[in-house]
Parts: sequence; structure tokens; C-alpha cells
Amino acid sequence: MESISNPVSFTKEGWVDYRREKLAPPSSYEPFWWENFDWQTWGEVGNRNKHYPVIISGVYIAIIFGLRAFMRNRKPFVLKRELVVWNGALGLFSILGVIRVLPDLWGKINRPNGLHYALCVKDDISIPMSFWAAAFVISKIVELGDTVFIVLRKKPLKFLQWFHHSVTLISTWNTGPYLEPIARFYIVINYGVHSLMYPYFSLMALGVRIPRKAANVVTFLQLVQMLVGVTINLYTSYLYYFHASCYRHPFSIIMMWIVYGSFVVLFGDLFYRLVIKKKSDKCVKVE
Repeated sequence: MESISNPVSFTKEGWVDYRREKLAPPSSYEPFWWENFDWQTWGEVGNRNKHYPVIISGVYIAIIFGLRAFMRNRKPFVLKRELVVWNGALGLFSILGVIRVLPDLWGKINRPNGLHYALCVKDDISIPMSFWAAAFVISKIVELGDTVFIVLRKKPLKFLQWFHHSVTLISTWNTGPYLEPIARFYIVINYGVHSLMYPYFSLMALGVRIPRKAANVVTFLQLVQMLVGVTINLYTSYLYYFHASCYRHPFSIIMMWIVYGSFVVLFGDLFYRLVIKKKSDKCVKVE
């Protein structure tokens, strides 16, 4: 099993020492001009302001429950055009994201002992990955708007909806600055699922008739995402604590257990109710 290629560059406060980090040398995976940005400053801002996502999440929860109370005796908004644009834009963003970050992950996996290398070995940061990782964190703030549409349209506001958005924002903001190799997997998989989910929602808002199986596939992929998250966190946690052969931060390990552990339960319940239980009910009716 390949060992860690360089020392873990954490300061005594637990922050990444960005002076010791560098971008990957030029390769066939060339960045676009707009993907060049001051990623060191971005990482330091995230390191030193970990309370920001907590405040944003608190304001978000207050707003959506305040809006729900405000809409209680009012007619729901239709917002069809706005939903098409909103979901379409997030879908396009996610498609671009997965296109740009997948080559980085594949380049790490496509080598001897590649899976372990991609999950555990710290190496130079590619410019496209650094840009889309930062964009990934920012997108979790933007995606809070999903719940605003739900409330304004007076659709059922479920615990999974607001809990998932707020916890995801807090976890990505607080673990992103550690620059862990495992983050590539979280980012690629999330971009991939969203590149299907948001276009599906956009088409639904347009009134396009889509087979129910498509919705079941999206729900299944969401559950798979959480199961993969738990599995790779378990694998890297084992290597970190028992073999000291994986680049992880203890806070990130704990955070991912909380996040993906709770999401497996919540999305597992969603998959059961929307897919398995409905199929069972149909079988009963046929009989």
C-alpha cells in the first residue's frame, strides 16, 4: 500500500499551511483562463471563518420557516418559469463541474494501487480541481434557494430538505480547506448526481412527461452517493487510525460520519417510501 507522499501540512491550530501547497505542473489536463484564481486566499478564508456557514444556515432556517408562516393564509406562487431557469442553471453548472473534475480523479485512479492513491495520498493540486472545489462549496449556499421555492409554492417542507442543505453547507465549508484527497470523490459524485437531478426537475417544471422510473433512478443514485460516502470514510478512517497511511484530518473524519451516516438513514427512508413501498402497494392492488 502506497505511503503518504508528503507530510501533512497542518499548523498547530489544525489549519492547512498553504505556503507549503502548490499547484500541479502543466499537463494534458489544462485549465481554462477563468479557472485560475487565488485558491490559497480562498482556503485561508475558509480556515479562519468556520462560523460563516453556521450563521448562514441559521439565517436560512429562520427565513424558510418565517416564509412558511407568512404563506400560511396566502395562495401559492406558481413560479414555473423561475423553476425552469433555476434548475436548468444548477443542472448546467453541475454538468460542467463533473466534466472538469472527473479527469482529475480518473488520473489518480488510473495508476498502480490507484484507488488508495486517490483516496489517501496527498499530492499537488490541479488548477481545475481547486477552482471547482471552491465553486462546489459556494454552490451549497446557492442551493439553499431550493427550499425557498418549496415554501413559496406551498409544497410540503420536509426535515430532510432543510437539514440536508444546511448540514452539507457546514460540512463542505469546514472540511474543504483541509485539501484531503478523499474530497475528490465527494465532489465528483455530488456533481454527477446533481447533473441528472436538476435537469430532471427543470424538465418537470416545463411540463415534460417523464417516466416515474427516472425519478426512482435519481432517488436511488442519491442513496448510492451516501452509501459510497460512508464506505470511503470507513476505509480511510481505518487507515488513518490504525496504519497512519492516509491523509485525513480527525475533524473531517468525524464530520463525515455525522453527515453521511445521517444521510444514509434519511435517504434510505426516502428511497423506501418513494420506490420500494410504492411498488409493494401496487403489487397488493394487483392481487
